[in-house]
Amino acid sequence: MSISFISLLFDIISIILSFILSLYLRFDLRLNLIDREWYIATLVIILTLDILILYFKGMYDNKLMSFFNKCGIILDGIVYSTFVYIMFSYLIKNTYFSRLTLFYFVVFSIVFQMLDKVIVSYIQTSRYKTGKDLSNVLMVGKPDEKILGILHRLSDNKEVGINIIGYISNESGAVNGYDKIGDMLDAESIIKKHNIKAVFIASKVDDINEIINICLNKYIKVYMINDGFDILNLPSEIEIIDDIALTKVKDIYISGAEGKLKRIMDIVLSLIAIVILSPLFLIIAIIIKLDSPGPVFFTQNRIGLNGTTFKAYKFRSMVLNAEEILMEWLEKNPAIRDEYLKNHKLKDDPRITRVGKFLRKTSLDELPQIFNVLKGEMSLVGPRPYLEREIPDCGSYIKYLWRVPPGITGLWQISGRSDVDFEGRLKMDMQYIMNWSIWLDINILFKTIPAVLKKDGAY
Repeated sequence: MSISFISLLFDIISIILSFILSLYLRFDLRLNLIDREWYIATLVIILTLDILILYFKGMYDNKLMSFFNKCGIILDGIVYSTFVYIMFSYLIKNTYFSRLTLFYFVVFSIVFQMLDKVIVSYIQTSRYKTGKDLSNVLMVGKPDEKILGILHRLSDNKEVGINIIGYISNESGAVNGYDKIGDMLDAESIIKKHNIKAVFIASKVDDINEIINICLNKYIKVYMINDGFDILNLPSEIEIIDDIALTKVKDIYISGAEGKLKRIMDIVLSLIAIVILSPLFLIIAIIIKLDSPGPVFFTQNRIGLNGTTFKAYKFRSMVLNAEEILMEWLEKNPAIRDEYLKNHKLKDDPRITRVGKFLRKTSLDELPQIFNVLKGEMSLVGPRPYLEREIPDCGSYIKYLWRVPPGITGLWQISGRSDVDFEGRLKMDMQYIMNWSIWLDINILFKTIPAVLKKDGAY
């Protein structure tokens, strides 16, 4: 039986025990005093939501997670699941669940789940001591004595559960306690051969960005030991392991279980939107055809996940020879050219049709991108889908922008839209990537509607 399954089982037992204890304190288990069917439904709803939240936040697959991080996830799980339950019960007008019982239930669930994590940690440590469930770790670079001491401490602590298999480096020479198992060029093959779960960067080495990209592509955690190398250009966070503060390259992939949930949400909400908005699609198509000659839809190459190009769909809001008009306009008007170079948009764009102005002001021109979402080329929420010609202006941001699917809406769209310059959009997109969670997506979706209705910064 895996430690992940044991942890999951203990969480289920903890929540059920909390529920029973709450009923005992409030009603002395006299079930004739309550609506039994609704109380059972309450348990099922909160239990299911709580376990799903813990699962999506990595409670059952991150062995290096500290106890305090686990406590934070437990709090998130029970608070969010209870909040959703309360909203649902008010929505269906069923509020017969005792508020005092619910309070007991929440408190006991938090306490019992934290206690069960202590028990699971003890079981896990016992398995580590016998050599079971250890995570293989690769050391990158030849460490000095100071770094070596930190590595020995982490490796010797059976509560951490790591097995440092050796190090790779272009330098020769022995290292106390660890064998050199290859050069830097061998990184990818060694990672695959030994099923590496984490990489410790122990010294400054060449081609480190290439190795980090390999790790991120394979969902392998990357830690910097002490002053391994300059991380100013990398999104990072501090993680405490065995009371040692390690700098960890932030997981800037929308991946794993949460990534699957994001994709499911995209599909479900897109299908619902298409059904509800289909009459509006038809009306807009007719108006576009009546307003100016040309097709209803406009397609344009945009940069998607992993740097691939795709055709983004929009309702046509410009005249047919838009690019020629733009080049001529920029050539004749230096001030306008400066505005375009700064914002990559024009406030008074001569290419936009009468209907196009309304569509852009209300963001209705972007509705067809729902079909891009269904095809998996975009997401409902994400960074702006950038044009191919904008790649040079994205600079060092581009390698991170390519790691997530672009979105119809995002932080930029709810924070001023076209009033934000190009550099500001890039920074907002990076902020989204570095802080992504499914809850952030939901928050942005809710804020998008009032932002569109206000029409701030839209042109």
